[in-house]
Amino acid sequence: MGVIEANQPGAPAAPAGQSGGGLRSGLRRLFDSAVDLEFTRFWPFAVLALVYVASRAYWLNLGYGTDPDAWRVAMVAEHLWAEGEYFPSRLPGYPLHEFVTAAFVKQGWIWTNLTTVLISLTGVYVFAALAKKLELPNRGALTLGFAFAPLLWINSVMTMDYMWALTFLLAAYLTLLDERPTAGGILLGIAAGFRLTSMFMLPVFLLLIWRMRFRDQGRTFAIAALATTMLVYAPVFMTYGLDFLNFYDQDVHIEEFIKRLGKDGLGIIGGLTVLAALLLSAKRLLRLPGDLLRDANVLVWAVAIGVVFASYTRLPHEIAYLIPVFPFGFFLMARYLSRPLLVTALVVIVAAGFVDLTSPDDTTGISASTFTSARVGKGMLLSDVDTLRNQKEFAEELRKLTVSHRAIVLPAVVVVGFIYPELVSLYRDELEIAILEKDESAISQLSDKGRACDPACNVRPDIEYVWLLEFDEFQHYLDSGRTVYYTDDAARSTYSVYGYRLGYFGALELQLSRDNPSLAAGTASTDR
Repeated sequence: MGVIEANQPGAPAAPAGQSGGGLRSGLRRLFDSAVDLEFTRFWPFAVLALVYVASRAYWLNLGYGTDPDAWRVAMVAEHLWAEGEYFPSRLPGYPLHEFVTAAFVKQGWIWTNLTTVLISLTGVYVFAALAKKLELPNRGALTLGFAFAPLLWINSVMTMDYMWALTFLLAAYLTLLDERPTAGGILLGIAAGFRLTSMFMLPVFLLLIWRMRFRDQGRTFAIAALATTMLVYAPVFMTYGLDFLNFYDQDVHIEEFIKRLGKDGLGIIGGLTVLAALLLSAKRLLRLPGDLLRDANVLVWAVAIGVVFASYTRLPHEIAYLIPVFPFGFFLMARYLSRPLLVTALVVIVAAGFVDLTSPDDTTGISASTFTSARVGKGMLLSDVDTLRNQKEFAEELRKLTVSHRAIVLPAVVVVGFIYPELVSLYRDELEIAILEKDESAISQLSDKGRACDPACNVRPDIEYVWLLEFDEFQHYLDSGRTVYYTDDAARSTYSVYGYRLGYFGALELQLSRDNPSLAAGTASTDR
Protein backbone atom coordinates (compact mmCIF):
# COMPACT_ATOMS: atom_id res chain seq x y z
CA MET A 1 0.00 0.00 0.00
CA GLY A 2 1.37 3.43 -0.90
CA VAL A 3 2.06 6.07 1.71
CA ILE A 4 -0.76 8.59 2.07
CA GLU A 5 0.73 12.12 2.36
CA ALA A 6 -0.73 14.72 4.63
CA ASN A 7 -3.40 16.96 3.07
CA GLN A 8 -4.18 14.34 0.42
CA PRO A 9 -7.79 13.19 0.16
CA GLY A 10 -8.28 10.41 2.64
CA ALA A 11 -5.32 11.38 4.80
CA PRO A 12 -5.93 11.17 8.55
CA ALA A 13 -6.46 14.50 10.31
CA ALA A 14 -3.48 15.99 12.13
CA PRO A 15 -3.67 15.83 15.90
CA ALA A 16 -5.32 18.85 17.47
CA GLY A 17 -2.86 21.75 17.87
CA GLN A 18 -0.17 20.22 15.67
CA SER A 19 -0.62 22.60 12.75
CA GLY A 20 -0.74 25.52 15.16
CA GLY A 21 2.45 24.28 16.75
CA GLY A 22 4.06 24.05 13.34
CA LEU A 23 3.04 27.63 12.63
CA ARG A 24 4.42 28.82 15.94
CA SER A 25 7.61 26.88 15.30
CA GLY A 26 7.95 28.48 11.87
CA LEU A 27 7.33 31.95 13.27
CA ARG A 28 9.88 31.29 16.00
CA ARG A 29 12.48 30.25 13.44
CA LEU A 30 11.69 33.38 11.38
CA PHE A 31 12.04 35.57 14.48
CA ASP A 32 15.34 33.92 15.46
CA SER A 33 16.67 34.37 11.92
CA ALA A 34 15.81 38.07 11.96
CA VAL A 35 17.34 38.62 15.40
CA ASP A 36 20.54 36.86 14.33
CA LEU A 37 20.70 38.36 10.83
CA GLU A 38 24.23 39.19 9.78
CA PHE A 39 24.18 42.73 8.38
CA THR A 40 27.77 42.58 7.22
CA ARG A 41 26.53 40.38 4.35
CA PHE A 42 25.74 42.16 1.07
CA TRP A 43 22.01 41.66 0.62
CA PRO A 44 20.91 42.18 4.23
CA PHE A 45 22.92 45.38 4.41
CA ALA A 46 21.71 46.53 0.97
CA VAL A 47 18.08 46.21 2.10
CA LEU A 48 18.90 47.92 5.40
CA ALA A 49 20.65 50.74 3.51
CA LEU A 50 17.57 51.36 1.33
CA VAL A 51 15.26 51.46 4.35
CA TYR A 52 17.74 53.60 6.30
CA VAL A 53 18.05 56.27 3.60
CA ALA A 54 14.31 56.22 2.81
CA SER A 55 13.45 56.70 6.49
CA ARG A 56 15.56 59.87 6.54
CA ALA A 57 14.31 61.32 3.26
CA TYR A 58 11.59 63.48 4.83
CA TRP A 59 14.15 65.37 6.93
CA LEU A 60 16.51 66.20 4.09
CA ASN A 61 14.71 69.35 2.95
CA LEU A 62 13.74 70.76 6.36
CA GLY A 63 16.87 72.85 6.87
CA TYR A 64 20.34 72.24 8.29
CA GLY A 65 18.98 71.12 11.67
CA THR A 66 17.38 72.21 14.93
CA ASP A 67 20.75 73.02 16.50
CA PRO A 68 21.97 76.54 15.66
CA ASP A 69 25.46 75.02 15.41
CA ALA A 70 24.36 73.27 12.20
CA TRP A 71 23.51 76.65 10.67
CA ARG A 72 26.78 78.06 12.02
CA VAL A 73 28.65 75.38 10.08
CA ALA A 74 26.78 76.42 6.92
CA MET A 75 27.74 80.06 7.58
CA VAL A 76 31.40 79.08 7.89
CA ALA A 77 31.22 77.10 4.65
CA GLU A 78 29.58 79.98 2.78
CA HIS A 79 32.08 82.48 4.19
CA LEU A 80 34.94 80.25 3.11
CA TRP A 81 33.69 80.35 -0.48
CA ALA A 82 32.86 84.07 -0.43
CA GLU A 83 35.93 85.43 1.37
CA GLY A 84 38.47 82.62 1.24
CA GLU A 85 38.81 83.02 5.01
CA TYR A 86 38.29 80.25 7.56
CA PHE A 87 36.64 80.87 10.89
CA PRO A 88 35.59 77.96 13.11
CA SER A 89 31.82 77.64 13.45
CA ARG A 90 32.52 77.63 17.21
CA LEU A 91 35.56 76.90 19.31
CA PRO A 92 37.46 74.65 19.80
CA GLY A 93 36.77 74.15 16.09
CA TYR A 94 35.40 71.31 13.97
CA PRO A 95 37.66 71.70 10.94
CA LEU A 96 37.01 68.46 9.08
CA HIS A 97 33.26 68.86 9.31
CA GLU A 98 33.42 72.50 8.27
CA PHE A 99 35.55 71.72 5.21
CA VAL A 100 33.40 68.73 4.24
CA THR A 101 30.32 70.95 4.49
CA ALA A 102 32.01 73.60 2.34
CA ALA A 103 32.36 71.02 -0.44
CA PHE A 104 28.56 70.60 -0.61
CA VAL A 105 27.04 73.78 0.80
CA LYS A 106 26.56 75.37 -2.64
CA GLN A 107 24.07 72.61 -3.41
CA GLY A 108 22.05 73.42 -0.28
CA TRP A 109 21.04 71.59 2.86
CA ILE A 110 19.65 68.55 1.06
CA TRP A 111 23.19 67.62 0.02
CA THR A 112 24.91 68.51 3.29
CA ASN A 113 22.30 66.52 5.21
CA LEU A 114 22.65 63.63 2.77
CA THR A 115 26.39 63.43 3.44
CA THR A 116 25.56 62.98 7.13
CA VAL A 117 23.07 60.24 6.26
CA LEU A 118 25.67 58.36 4.22
CA ILE A 119 28.46 58.60 6.81
CA SER A 120 25.95 57.51 9.47
CA LEU A 121 25.00 54.52 7.33
CA THR A 122 28.70 53.68 7.10
CA GLY A 123 28.75 53.82 10.89
CA VAL A 124 25.91 51.30 11.03
CA TYR A 125 27.99 48.89 8.91
CA VAL A 126 31.03 49.39 11.14
CA PHE A 127 28.82 48.76 14.18
CA ALA A 128 27.57 45.51 12.60
CA ALA A 129 31.16 44.49 11.85
CA LEU A 130 32.14 45.18 15.47
CA ALA A 131 29.19 43.13 16.76
CA LYS A 132 30.36 40.25 14.55
CA LYS A 133 34.02 40.63 15.56
CA LEU A 134 33.03 40.69 19.23
CA GLU A 135 30.82 37.61 18.68
CA LEU A 136 27.86 39.27 20.35
CA PRO A 137 24.53 37.43 20.42
CA ASN A 138 21.39 38.80 18.76
CA ARG A 139 23.47 41.14 16.61
CA GLY A 140 20.83 41.49 13.89
CA ALA A 141 18.40 43.06 16.36
CA LEU A 142 21.26 45.03 17.91
CA THR A 143 22.22 46.54 14.55
CA LEU A 144 18.62 47.47 13.75
CA GLY A 145 18.26 49.12 17.15
CA PHE A 146 21.44 51.11 16.56
CA ALA A 147 20.31 52.13 13.06
CA PHE A 148 16.92 53.44 14.19
CA ALA A 149 17.49 54.71 17.74
CA PRO A 150 15.72 58.12 17.72
CA LEU A 151 18.59 60.28 18.99
CA LEU A 152 20.94 58.76 16.41
CA TRP A 153 18.23 59.03 13.74
CA ILE A 154 17.78 62.76 14.34
CA ASN A 155 21.51 63.45 14.26
CA SER A 156 22.07 61.29 11.20
CA VAL A 157 20.11 63.69 8.99
CA MET A 158 21.28 67.15 9.96
CA THR A 159 24.43 69.08 9.09
CA MET A 160 26.18 68.24 12.36
CA ASP A 161 29.36 66.43 13.26
CA TYR A 162 28.23 63.90 15.87
CA MET A 163 27.71 60.94 13.54
CA TRP A 164 30.85 61.69 11.53
CA ALA A 165 32.93 61.52 14.70
CA LEU A 166 31.12 58.40 15.93
CA THR A 167 31.67 56.53 12.66
CA PHE A 168 35.43 57.15 12.67
CA LEU A 169 35.64 56.38 16.39
CA LEU A 170 33.99 52.98 15.83
CA ALA A 171 36.28 52.36 12.86
CA ALA A 172 39.28 53.06 15.12
CA TYR A 173 37.99 50.48 17.59
CA LEU A 174 37.54 47.89 14.85
CA THR A 175 41.06 48.39 13.50
CA LEU A 176 42.51 48.05 16.99
CA LEU A 177 40.75 44.72 17.36
CA ASP A 178 42.52 43.74 14.15
CA GLU A 179 45.81 44.85 15.76
CA ARG A 180 46.43 47.73 13.34
CA PRO A 181 47.49 50.54 15.71
CA THR A 182 48.65 53.04 13.08
CA ALA A 183 45.36 52.88 11.18
CA GLY A 184 43.47 53.02 14.47
CA GLY A 185 45.36 56.12 15.56
CA ILE A 186 44.75 57.89 12.25
CA LEU A 187 41.03 57.07 12.41
CA LEU A 188 40.77 58.37 15.98
CA GLY A 189 42.58 61.55 14.90
CA ILE A 190 40.07 61.96 12.07
CA ALA A 191 37.23 61.49 14.56
CA ALA A 192 38.82 64.26 16.65
CA GLY A 193 38.92 66.44 13.53
CA PHE A 194 35.14 66.25 13.52
CA ARG A 195 34.76 66.48 17.32
CA LEU A 196 37.81 67.11 19.48
CA THR A 197 36.14 65.35 22.42
CA SER A 198 36.70 62.08 20.52
CA MET A 199 40.23 62.24 21.97
CA PHE A 200 38.72 61.30 25.33
CA MET A 201 38.77 57.79 23.87
CA LEU A 202 42.57 57.81 23.52
CA PRO A 203 43.25 56.54 27.07
CA VAL A 204 40.32 54.12 26.76
CA PHE A 205 41.79 52.56 23.62
CA LEU A 206 45.25 52.53 25.17
CA LEU A 207 43.69 50.51 27.98
CA LEU A 208 42.38 48.09 25.36
CA ILE A 209 45.85 47.75 23.83
CA TRP A 210 47.37 47.15 27.25
CA ARG A 211 44.79 44.51 28.19
CA MET A 212 45.10 42.76 24.80
CA ARG A 213 48.83 42.42 25.53
CA PHE A 214 50.19 44.10 22.41
CA ARG A 215 51.48 46.93 24.56
CA ASP A 216 54.38 47.78 22.29
CA GLN A 217 51.79 49.09 19.81
CA GLY A 218 50.37 51.61 22.27
CA ARG A 219 53.02 54.20 21.47
CA THR A 220 52.43 53.79 17.73
CA PHE A 221 48.69 54.25 18.22
CA ALA A 222 49.05 57.33 20.44
CA ILE A 223 51.56 59.04 18.12
CA ALA A 224 49.37 58.41 15.07
CA ALA A 225 46.27 59.75 16.87
CA LEU A 226 47.97 62.87 18.23
CA ALA A 227 49.80 63.66 14.99
CA THR A 228 46.61 63.35 12.93
CA THR A 229 44.71 65.56 15.37
CA MET A 230 47.40 68.24 15.29
CA LEU A 231 47.43 68.16 11.51
CA VAL A 232 43.69 68.60 11.06
CA TYR A 233 43.60 71.36 13.68
CA ALA A 234 46.42 73.34 12.05
CA PRO A 235 44.02 75.90 10.47
CA VAL A 236 42.48 76.62 13.87
CA PHE A 237 45.80 76.65 15.72
CA MET A 238 47.36 79.09 13.23
CA THR A 239 44.73 81.69 14.14
CA TYR A 240 44.09 81.05 17.83
CA GLY A 241 47.16 79.26 19.15
CA LEU A 242 46.40 77.39 22.36
CA ASP A 243 43.44 79.74 22.91
CA PHE A 244 41.49 77.52 20.50
CA LEU A 245 40.79 75.29 23.54
CA ASN A 246 37.77 77.40 24.37
CA PHE A 247 34.08 76.55 24.51
CA TYR A 248 30.74 77.94 25.57
CA ASP A 249 30.50 77.37 29.32
CA GLN A 250 27.28 77.91 31.22
CA ASP A 251 25.79 76.14 34.21
CA VAL A 252 22.83 73.86 33.58
CA HIS A 253 20.36 73.35 36.43
CA ILE A 254 20.09 69.81 37.74
CA GLU A 255 16.40 69.64 36.79
CA GLU A 256 17.21 70.48 33.18
CA PHE A 257 19.99 67.91 33.26
CA ILE A 258 17.56 65.21 34.44
CA LYS A 259 14.91 66.18 31.89
CA ARG A 260 17.37 65.95 29.02
CA LEU A 261 18.53 62.54 30.12
CA GLY A 262 14.98 61.29 30.59
CA LYS A 263 13.23 62.78 27.58
CA ASP A 264 15.87 63.10 24.90
CA GLY A 265 18.25 60.17 25.40
CA LEU A 266 16.12 57.04 24.98
CA GLY A 267 12.75 58.66 25.48
CA ILE A 268 10.78 58.23 28.71
CA ILE A 269 9.33 54.84 27.79
CA GLY A 270 12.61 53.72 26.25
CA GLY A 271 14.60 54.65 29.32
CA LEU A 272 12.10 53.01 31.69
CA THR A 273 12.09 49.85 29.59
CA VAL A 274 15.89 49.62 29.61
CA LEU A 275 15.91 50.17 33.38
CA ALA A 276 13.32 47.42 33.84
CA ALA A 277 15.28 45.07 31.57
CA LEU A 278 18.43 45.66 33.62
CA LEU A 279 16.59 44.99 36.88
CA LEU A 280 15.18 41.75 35.46
CA SER A 281 18.72 40.82 34.38
CA ALA A 282 20.25 41.42 37.80
CA LYS A 283 21.41 37.82 38.07
CA ARG A 284 23.26 38.07 34.74
CA LEU A 285 24.72 41.44 35.69
CA LEU A 286 26.36 39.86 38.72
CA ARG A 287 28.93 38.54 36.23
CA LEU A 288 29.91 42.06 35.20
CA PRO A 289 32.57 42.75 37.89
CA GLY A 290 34.36 39.54 37.05
CA ASP A 291 34.06 40.18 33.32
CA LEU A 292 35.70 43.59 33.77
CA LEU A 293 38.79 41.72 34.92
CA ARG A 294 38.57 38.85 32.44
CA ASP A 295 37.43 40.55 29.21
CA ALA A 296 39.28 43.58 27.80
CA ASN A 297 36.32 44.60 25.64
CA VAL A 298 33.80 44.59 28.48
CA LEU A 299 36.20 46.80 30.42
CA VAL A 300 36.52 49.17 27.44
CA TRP A 301 32.75 49.43 27.04
CA ALA A 302 32.25 50.26 30.71
CA VAL A 303 35.11 52.75 30.89
CA ALA A 304 34.04 54.43 27.64
CA ILE A 305 30.53 54.95 28.99
CA GLY A 306 31.95 56.35 32.22
CA VAL A 307 34.27 58.75 30.39
CA VAL A 308 31.52 60.06 28.11
CA PHE A 309 29.10 60.52 31.01
CA ALA A 310 31.77 62.28 33.08
CA SER A 311 32.46 64.73 30.26
CA TYR A 312 28.74 65.26 29.78
CA THR A 313 28.16 66.17 33.42
CA ARG A 314 30.82 68.85 33.01
CA LEU A 315 29.04 70.45 30.05
CA PRO A 316 25.50 69.06 29.69
CA HIS A 317 24.27 71.51 27.07
CA GLU A 318 23.28 69.01 24.38
CA ILE A 319 21.98 65.48 24.85
CA ALA A 320 23.76 64.60 21.59
CA TYR A 321 27.04 64.78 23.53
CA LEU A 322 26.03 61.33 24.82
CA ILE A 323 25.87 59.77 21.36
CA PRO A 324 29.17 57.83 21.88
CA VAL A 325 27.46 56.01 24.77
CA PHE A 326 25.06 54.23 22.39
CA PRO A 327 27.32 51.65 20.74
CA PHE A 328 29.07 50.69 23.97
CA GLY A 329 25.80 50.62 25.88
CA PHE A 330 24.24 48.43 23.21
CA PHE A 331 27.22 46.07 23.39
CA LEU A 332 26.69 45.68 27.14
CA MET A 333 22.96 45.11 26.65
CA ALA A 334 23.69 42.38 24.11
CA ARG A 335 26.11 40.74 26.53
CA TYR A 336 23.86 40.70 29.60
CA LEU A 337 20.21 40.82 28.49
CA SER A 338 18.32 37.76 27.42
CA ARG A 339 16.98 37.69 23.86
CA PRO A 340 13.36 38.59 24.79
CA LEU A 341 14.44 41.44 27.06
CA LEU A 342 16.97 42.81 24.56
CA VAL A 343 14.53 42.75 21.64
CA THR A 344 11.78 44.32 23.76
CA ALA A 345 14.07 47.12 24.94
CA LEU A 346 15.28 47.86 21.40
CA VAL A 347 11.74 47.88 19.98
CA VAL A 348 10.53 50.29 22.67
CA ILE A 349 13.56 52.57 22.19
CA VAL A 350 12.77 52.87 18.48
CA ALA A 351 9.03 53.29 19.16
CA ALA A 352 9.80 56.16 21.57
CA GLY A 353 10.80 58.20 18.55
CA PHE A 354 7.16 58.25 17.49
CA VAL A 355 5.13 57.90 20.70
CA ASP A 356 6.33 58.78 24.18
CA LEU A 357 5.18 60.14 27.51
CA THR A 358 5.13 63.94 27.64
CA SER A 359 4.23 66.47 30.30
CA PRO A 360 3.06 70.04 29.67
CA ASP A 361 4.13 70.99 33.21
CA ASP A 362 7.84 70.26 32.88
CA THR A 363 8.82 73.68 31.53
CA THR A 364 9.13 75.33 34.95
CA GLY A 365 10.94 72.55 36.75
CA ILE A 366 10.26 69.06 37.99
CA SER A 367 7.40 68.80 40.48
CA ALA A 368 4.50 66.50 41.34
CA SER A 369 2.47 67.99 38.49
CA THR A 370 5.19 66.94 36.04
CA PHE A 371 4.18 63.34 36.71
CA THR A 372 0.44 63.78 37.29
CA SER A 373 0.06 65.70 34.03
CA ALA A 374 2.04 63.14 31.99
CA ARG A 375 0.24 61.81 28.93
CA VAL A 376 0.96 59.98 25.71
CA GLY A 377 2.29 62.34 23.05
CA LYS A 378 4.74 62.73 20.22
CA GLY A 379 8.12 61.06 20.44
CA MET A 380 11.50 62.59 19.67
CA LEU A 381 11.36 62.15 15.90
CA LEU A 382 7.97 63.80 15.44
CA SER A 383 8.88 66.56 17.89
CA ASP A 384 12.07 67.18 15.92
CA VAL A 385 10.04 67.73 12.74
CA ASP A 386 7.81 70.22 14.60
CA THR A 387 10.86 72.07 15.93
CA LEU A 388 12.44 72.32 12.48
CA ARG A 389 9.25 73.83 11.09
CA ASN A 390 8.71 76.17 14.04
CA GLN A 391 12.23 77.56 13.87
CA LYS A 392 11.97 78.23 10.14
CA GLU A 393 8.59 79.91 10.59
CA PHE A 394 10.01 82.02 13.43
CA ALA A 395 12.90 83.22 11.26
CA GLU A 396 10.50 84.02 8.42
CA GLU A 397 8.15 85.91 10.75
CA LEU A 398 11.06 87.85 12.23
CA ARG A 399 12.33 88.85 8.80
CA LYS A 400 8.87 89.83 7.56
CA LEU A 401 8.16 91.92 10.63
CA THR A 402 11.46 93.79 10.58
CA VAL A 403 11.42 94.64 6.87
CA SER A 404 7.98 96.15 7.40
CA HIS A 405 8.71 99.80 8.11
CA ARG A 406 5.40 100.04 9.95
CA ALA A 407 6.59 97.64 12.65
CA ILE A 408 9.94 99.18 13.59
CA VAL A 409 11.61 102.58 13.54
CA LEU A 410 14.60 102.85 11.20
CA PRO A 411 17.55 102.73 11.42
CA ALA A 412 17.29 99.71 13.67
CA VAL A 413 19.41 96.98 15.23
CA VAL A 414 17.63 93.70 15.95
CA VAL A 415 19.08 91.37 18.59
CA VAL A 416 17.60 88.06 17.49
CA GLY A 417 19.14 85.41 19.77
CA PHE A 418 19.97 81.87 18.73
CA ILE A 419 17.90 82.02 15.53
CA TYR A 420 20.57 84.35 14.05
CA PRO A 421 22.52 81.71 12.05
CA GLU A 422 19.31 80.34 10.54
CA LEU A 423 17.96 83.80 9.72
CA VAL A 424 21.21 84.78 8.01
CA SER A 425 21.41 81.54 6.04
CA LEU A 426 17.79 81.72 4.89
CA TYR A 427 18.16 85.29 3.66
CA ARG A 428 21.78 85.21 2.55
CA ASP A 429 20.85 86.53 -0.90
CA GLU A 430 19.23 89.63 0.64
CA LEU A 431 21.75 90.40 3.38
CA GLU A 432 25.39 91.33 3.59
CA ILE A 433 27.29 89.34 6.20
CA ALA A 434 29.98 91.05 8.25
CA ILE A 435 31.38 91.01 11.78
CA LEU A 436 31.12 93.52 14.58
CA GLU A 437 34.80 93.11 15.44
CA LYS A 438 37.49 90.48 15.19
CA ASP A 439 37.54 88.91 18.60
CA GLU A 440 39.60 85.76 19.01
CA SER A 441 38.04 85.17 22.41
CA ALA A 442 34.59 84.81 20.83
CA ILE A 443 33.32 81.24 20.66
CA SER A 444 31.96 81.89 17.17
CA GLN A 445 33.37 84.80 15.22
CA LEU A 446 30.76 84.72 12.44
CA SER A 447 27.71 84.36 14.68
CA ASP A 448 28.54 85.62 18.19
CA LYS A 449 30.30 88.63 16.67
CA GLY A 450 28.46 88.59 13.38
CA ARG A 451 26.18 91.19 11.86
CA ALA A 452 23.90 90.91 8.88
CA CYS A 453 22.93 94.16 7.22
CA ASP A 454 20.09 95.25 4.99
CA PRO A 455 21.24 97.03 2.84
CA ALA A 456 25.10 97.06 2.88
CA CYS A 457 27.13 96.94 6.08
CA ASN A 458 29.82 99.32 4.78
CA VAL A 459 27.36 102.22 4.75
CA ARG A 460 24.69 103.18 7.29
CA PRO A 461 22.28 100.26 6.87
CA ASP A 462 18.58 100.51 7.62
CA ILE A 463 18.53 97.23 9.55
CA GLU A 464 21.24 95.20 11.25
CA TYR A 465 20.71 91.78 12.74
CA VAL A 466 23.00 90.46 15.49
CA TRP A 467 22.95 87.41 17.76
CA LEU A 468 23.68 89.17 21.09
CA LEU A 469 25.38 92.40 22.11
CA GLU A 470 27.85 93.12 24.88
CA PHE A 471 26.79 96.17 26.85
CA ASP A 472 29.41 98.48 25.27
CA GLU A 473 28.27 97.46 21.77
CA PHE A 474 24.64 97.96 22.76
CA GLN A 475 25.37 101.42 24.17
CA HIS A 476 27.31 102.37 21.03
CA TYR A 477 24.28 101.64 18.87
CA LEU A 478 22.02 103.71 21.12
CA ASP A 479 24.48 106.62 21.10
CA SER A 480 24.59 106.51 17.30
CA GLY A 481 20.85 107.13 17.11
CA ARG A 482 19.67 103.61 16.38
CA THR A 483 16.65 101.92 17.86
CA VAL A 484 17.51 98.53 19.33
CA TYR A 485 14.91 95.75 19.20
CA TYR A 486 15.12 92.30 20.71
CA THR A 487 13.32 88.98 20.81
CA ASP A 488 12.28 87.35 24.08
CA ASP A 489 14.88 84.62 23.50
CA ALA A 490 17.60 87.25 22.99
CA ALA A 491 16.60 88.99 26.22
CA ARG A 492 17.03 85.78 28.23
CA SER A 493 20.33 84.95 26.55
CA THR A 494 21.73 88.48 26.97
CA TYR A 495 21.05 88.40 30.69
CA SER A 496 22.49 84.90 31.01
CA VAL A 497 25.68 85.61 29.02
CA TYR A 498 26.35 89.33 29.54
CA GLY A 499 24.46 90.07 32.76
CA TYR A 500 22.19 92.94 31.75
CA ARG A 501 18.59 93.31 30.62
CA LEU A 502 18.06 94.94 27.25
CA GLY A 503 14.64 96.32 28.17
CA TYR A 504 16.00 98.23 31.18
CA PHE A 505 18.25 100.38 28.95
CA GLY A 506 15.89 101.49 26.23
CA ALA A 507 15.65 98.52 23.87
CA LEU A 508 12.20 97.51 22.61
CA GLU A 509 10.79 93.99 22.45
CA LEU A 510 9.54 92.76 19.09
CA GLN A 511 5.95 91.57 19.25
CA LEU A 512 6.17 88.12 17.72
CA SER A 513 3.72 85.24 17.86
CA ARG A 514 5.85 83.15 20.21
CA ASP A 515 8.65 83.67 22.75
CA ASN A 516 10.91 80.82 21.72
CA PRO A 517 11.86 79.98 18.11
CA SER A 518 11.30 76.28 18.79
CA LEU A 519 7.68 76.77 19.91
CA ALA A 520 4.66 76.87 17.66
CA ALA A 521 2.97 80.17 16.81
CA GLY A 522 0.58 81.46 19.46
CA THR A 523 2.60 80.26 22.44
CA ALA A 524 4.20 83.56 23.44
CA SER A 525 3.67 84.56 27.05
CA THR A 526 3.86 88.30 26.42
CA ASP A 527 0.65 90.25 26.94
CA ARG A 528 -0.19 92.01 23.70
